[in-house]
Amino acid sequence: MKKIINITALLVLLTLVTNHALAQSKMTEEQKKEAKAKYQAYKEKLNLTEEQSKQVDAINSDWLEGLAGIKNSGAGKMARYKKYKALKATRDKRMKEVLTKDQYKIYQQQQQEMKDEFQERRANRE
Repeated sequence: MKKIINITALLVLLTLVTNHALAQSKMTEEQKKEAKAKYQAYKEKLNLTEEQSKQVDAINSDWLEGLAGIKNSGAGKMARYKKYKALKATRDKRMKEVLTKDQYKIYQQQQQEMKDEFQERRANRE
């Protein structure tokens, strides 16, 4: 019985490691560099203090983890959309608490620009 549990645990661990490796390999090094550069430009445009920068990093880290959870949930489109909207509302609320009014306006503008860019890329894909 103990052998079966150990083998099962090993298979689960192996599966998780494999999935993690595959998920990370989806972005090329160039795409990773571009994403980091965009994120740095995003933070610079907001003109964050050191404390704000740490808080924004934490908020965005939670955001990305939440997105990954939604993507991997296997739920239906409507359920995923509702989870996404709730996650976005939480992130926006937390950002509003961290940023000044002017910074928050810039944040909202950047969010709209990213949304427009995403929609344009999606329309060109079809």
